[in-house]
Formats: sequence, C-alpha cells, structure tokens
Amino acid sequence: MRMIKGFWQHKSGKIYAIESDTFGNIIGGNGPLDLDDLHELEWYDYRPAINDWLREAIAQKQLRRVNLSPVNN
Repeated sequence: MRMIKGFWQHKSGKIYAIESDTFGNIIGGNGPLDLDDLHELEWYDYRPAINDWLREAIAQKQLRRVNLSPVNN
C-alpha cells in the first residue's frame, strides 16, 4: 500500500509531519517540528504515539495540510 507524507500546521503555528495511507488513515506522525529546521519528509521517523491527538486535531479543524519546502536536506 502506498503511503502519503505531508506537513501539517496546527492553529498554534506548530508544524507536524504526518504519514497516512491512500484512504486518509493516519499511520504515524512526528512533531512539533521547528519551521527553520525542516527536512525532506522521508527523513522523519513516523510513530503512532500521537495518532489519536492528530486525528482529533484534524477532526476539529485545528490542523491543516501545508506545502512547505524543507530548508535542510
């Protein structure tokens, strides 16, 4: 199954890297991340520890997908 990775921004301004399947189910996340120290999405270790929080934040429209370019490779 193909995984989709992307940066998401919380309404607080904090950035998270999130991995999901093609159906939108969250597989894992990483963050909060420093906006000035972003890496390529493949660099992060996606863990399920914050999945419940991520799902709830997305459901409450507190997290939104953003198109950010990493400053570090």
